Amino acid sequence: MASLRARCAVGVAVASVVTVATVAVAVRTLRPLGVADASTTQLWITVALVAVVSGAAAIGVALLALRERGDQLARLAVAMESLARNSDVPDGTLTALPAPGERSPIEQTVADLQERQQLALGAERAASDRYRAMIDTVASSVFAIDGGGRIIATNTAAAAMFGRTRETMLGSLLFDLVAAESLHMAVDELGTVRIPALTSDAGVRFSTSVRRFGQPTFPAEVAIAPLVLDWQQAWAVCVEDLTQVRDAAAVLDEARAAEDVANRSRTRFLGNMSRQVRASLTLMISHSRKVRRSRHSTLGERDGLHLDRVQETGESLLLLVNDILDFTRMESGGLTLAMTQTDIVPIVNDVVAEFEPKVAGRPVLLETTLPSVEVLATVDAIRLRQILVYLVGNAVKFTARGSVNVSVILDHVTGCASAILIRDTGIGIPLDRQSNIFAKFEQASSNIGSRYGGAGLGLSLSRRIASQMGCALSVESMPGAGSTFTLAFVNSGVRGNGAPTVGRPGNPLARASTPA
Repeated sequence: MASLRARCAVGVAVASVVTVATVAVAVRTLRPLGVADASTTQLWITVALVAVVSGAAAIGVALLALRERGDQLARLAVAMESLARNSDVPDGTLTALPAPGERSPIEQTVADLQERQQLALGAERAASDRYRAMIDTVASSVFAIDGGGRIIATNTAAAAMFGRTRETMLGSLLFDLVAAESLHMAVDELGTVRIPALTSDAGVRFSTSVRRFGQPTFPAEVAIAPLVLDWQQAWAVCVEDLTQVRDAAAVLDEARAAEDVANRSRTRFLGNMSRQVRASLTLMISHSRKVRRSRHSTLGERDGLHLDRVQETGESLLLLVNDILDFTRMESGGLTLAMTQTDIVPIVNDVVAEFEPKVAGRPVLLETTLPSVEVLATVDAIRLRQILVYLVGNAVKFTARGSVNVSVILDHVTGCASAILIRDTGIGIPLDRQSNIFAKFEQASSNIGSRYGGAGLGLSLSRRIASQMGCALSVESMPGAGSTFTLAFVNSGVRGNGAPTVGRPGNPLARASTPA
């Protein structure tokens, strides 16, 4: 309406100007014709009145237009104030009229929104660039294909796989580069991609051989997952080339085979040398015993002591050679067992009696705790004795004072032999070394071998022989408080029940007595 009134005011003004111009032309025309001065004066008065009326009308129309404009500005101010209350724009920002040369509140708000939009677009572009850089650094080939198998995104590794650029790959069909069946995909008659193995949105992963057209086939690990891009079905396909892994595995297999051959050769050599050394040591020990026991010997006391040392050293060396031979047989799989039901009590007594001379004259008590009945266990008697020799020998060797006890434990519920325990009050084993002492060539500490002797094979062989017999060998120990080795039986049998007895191995009567 304001624009209509403005146009009316302009029309009135134009009409007044035209009226004045018409009267002026008429006066100039009538003077030469002799019109009276009175008429001319009257005419000018009429023109003046018309001009005044026209001007007044124009001013009235202009005032009405200004009033309407003021009402519009008032309503706009109320709307801006309401917008300021209902938005995060500070109070007074929209209601204040802009100064000359400044932005209006609406223009400032629009500019702020545009700036926020530009910042958001910049952050989105930066995130997209980061994600693209991350995907490009992945060594695996990554494709994104639509439902028709057309490549819509790819990384640098995928382009390198086919010897192309990313620009030439985008928009091309993946199945023009690689056989669909090699990716476990299928394309129906409508050209839609189908993945039979995909049963959920979690994707599928499998190993396969990828067949590229015009290029060699290669082993690969393939992962396929569904995508939703721009409201269309799409697939993410990740292909990891396993050619280097396969070649490395082949090299590793060859190295392992060569190492096995070398180990077998080394084992044979070690076994042969150990047998020869054992034969020589056995002969040397036999001759030294004959010389020592001969009635015709003219050795003095000192020479006799030296000969005893030679015999003891030879026996220790013979034990080490026997360990090496057992180790080589076990490494080559040539160690066989003769498993029979055996009474283990006589074996324990014989082993303990063998070590009685070792503790003679030392503040060490060597004793047994045995049932008063025959105890049967399914074991190889020779190998069981060998294990007990290792365990009791270690207990005696590492116990300077105190006691060494060998116990046979019965399961009174089943009537079966449960375990043999070898307890000592020796130096003990640190907790962090208890799992290592059963490894070959390992000892409790680095100075054990130089101080007490041994090569670290006894416990390793004992555990492996025990395992082969179906038994379990374990240890509990504390430094300075001694150790307890437990040989637990799995297949064992007993006849009868009886209370354990405690006694010295050299005294059969004490062995048969019941403790108080």
